[in-house]
Amino acid sequence: MKYVILIPVYKPDNELLRLLKDIDKKYSIVVINDGSGKEYDEVFKEVKKYAHLISYNENKGKGYALKKGLEYIKNTYKDYIVVTMDSDGQHTLKDALKLCEYAKDNLDTLVLGKRLLNKNTPLRSKIGNAITRYVFKKKTGFKIYDTQTGLRAFSYKLNNYMLKIPGWRYEYEMNVLLNLRNDNIKYKEIPIETIYFDHNRKSHFNTLKDAYLIYKNIFKYKKM
Repeated sequence: MKYVILIPVYKPDNELLRLLKDIDKKYSIVVINDGSGKEYDEVFKEVKKYAHLISYNENKGKGYALKKGLEYIKNTYKDYIVVTMDSDGQHTLKDALKLCEYAKDNLDTLVLGKRLLNKNTPLRSKIGNAITRYVFKKKTGFKIYDTQTGLRAFSYKLNNYMLKIPGWRYEYEMNVLLNLRNDNIKYKEIPIETIYFDHNRKSHFNTLKDAYLIYKNIFKYKKM
């Protein structure tokens, strides 16, 4: 079973190259340059040494980037496990492979990395995650502890499901979770290491724009 690491990237820092250098060559890596701009061309030249790179000029959002990568993976590999990772160093390779191992033995299950709150979690993240978790449960009737985790693994059997989910920005990842029950998709949360750098200031999450899209879709949710 091939493990394919999918990393959507927008305006990367040195953490991306550090991550790529640490990944064993037996794993395939797909990096999506989500319109980072010409000033990052040198970084992505280095990325090509370690990964298959897909680039486009205009920034279209994390959801678009993920689906662009999933289309490539679907057309390139046969039996595989995909694990999506963030490019900012918040996910460890050890945890990514742990999720892959579970997904390999449970091909019909979406595996979610579960970040537990601790003293290093930024206050904004603590409050935002708690509110989103509460609203998600109230609207859907089921509980997911870490609704905003970007570390997720799944097999080729779920690729078509992932591709059909609407959304181009951060709301895409929430939409994936909102559709689980209605589409009879199993899920499993597995605890992972919780890592934050500089109080998560490097995040490209737009508090107003992206939060609006996420909550709008949660409140639109209807059980089927």
